Amino acid sequence: MIRHARQLCLRSLMTGCLVIIACSRPPVVAEAIAELRIASWNLNNLHYLENEALRKDAPERSAEDLDTLRRYVARLDADIVALQEVNGPDAAALLFPKSHYEVYFSARYAQDRDQDSETDHIYTGFAVRRGVFDRVQAVDRAELSVLTPSGRPVRHGLELLVERDGKTLALLNVHLKSGCFARSLEPARTPACDTLARQRAPLERWIDQTFESAVPFVVLGDFNRAFDVHGARDHLWEEINDGSPAGLDLHRLPFRREPACWAGTRAHHDHPIDFFVFGPRAWKLVDPDSFTELVFEAKDANPGRGTPSDHCPIAVTLDWGQD
Repeated sequence: MIRHARQLCLRSLMTGCLVIIACSRPPVVAEAIAELRIASWNLNNLHYLENEALRKDAPERSAEDLDTLRRYVARLDADIVALQEVNGPDAAALLFPKSHYEVYFSARYAQDRDQDSETDHIYTGFAVRRGVFDRVQAVDRAELSVLTPSGRPVRHGLELLVERDGKTLALLNVHLKSGCFARSLEPARTPACDTLARQRAPLERWIDQTFESAVPFVVLGDFNRAFDVHGARDHLWEEINDGSPAGLDLHRLPFRREPACWAGTRAHHDHPIDFFVFGPRAWKLVDPDSFTELVFEAKDANPGRGTPSDHCPIAVTLDWGQD
């Protein structure tokens, strides 16, 4: 796996400091970068308040729990982290301090806050390391917020456009409807599957339009879909990877790989649901061997509480210097 020279230097100088510093290196100054590390992490109802559950059955997190999460953020050491199940900017700032990261959240967060809406209060967002990019733009994707059969809207997507050294990358952070991990979408026989089935069209539309714009793209996040169960025949996968427009061929990581997250515990799942899905231009930049699933140490893991999180973060490196 390729590494930033800056990272290697700081890691050698600061061994032992990662447990207390939220970021393993300071903001990057304007200089050429050879690689870009992106990550995705569902943080299991991360609240901005200590010792208070965000919603029913969510973990209450102590100061010690937050310190543990900060250690894993440091180990992840990503330039961009797609966040799911986070209660907005104040919660994200507990792990991604403003001195080192800029955070962006879907418009659903501000709508719920301003209207005092009764929702699940979990949102998609991004944490972006300061100083890495020349330009960053967040675009809300409310079209993914389809209505459930009961009339409740599900989560927005969030698009992030980043530019550096004259190059652009588009990322779409998704947290799709849960509860239909491998069941049929055609026909959809449960409310959860009906909802997920209706999220396919706006997701495919974003993929097709972004591909036609010639911008390299990645869809990342919690798909709540175990693609590996049915493979190419999965009803969601075959919709978004249908070969149209011509030349659009998607690749995903992890691929046919059982998660190591929570192995040996009741919280373990045989198939992943968190993915990076790459368009063909972005796939050319990927070092597949750099894919990492950051597994929690036994001393930190509590499957009963779902802490540090019920999902392990995943990360991968892109060769930003490649033409």
